[in-house]
Amino acid sequence: HLDDVVDAVSVHGICGAWGTLAAGMFFADDIMNPKIIMVQLIGVVSAFFWAFLTGILTYSLIKVLVGLRAETLHEQRGLDYTEHAEIGYPEFQQLLTHDRSKLDRPE
Repeated sequence: HLDDVVDAVSVHGICGAWGTLAAGMFFADDIMNPKIIMVQLIGVVSAFFWAFLTGILTYSLIKVLVGLRAETLHEQRGLDYTEHAEIGYPEFQQLLTHDRSKLDRPE
């Protein structure tokens, strides 16, 4: 049930971890030094746990204090329209947001 529409986990998480490890693996003066790679690996693991635990704590607090979900009506119409009066995907929302009379009239 993870909503990651912009692939932030794969781009920032996986690619960031690889970049950090690669910096240790291909260190200019000492390529493939296990000590340098281990330091980089410790950094990757530490950053993951810090971000994961901080994220869980933050989302838990938000859920308790104000809730994570928008109201059902706003979800159905789309938050881009109800909060900003903009249409993010006009091909999907035009009928619902611009001409309500088409919904009321049988064809």
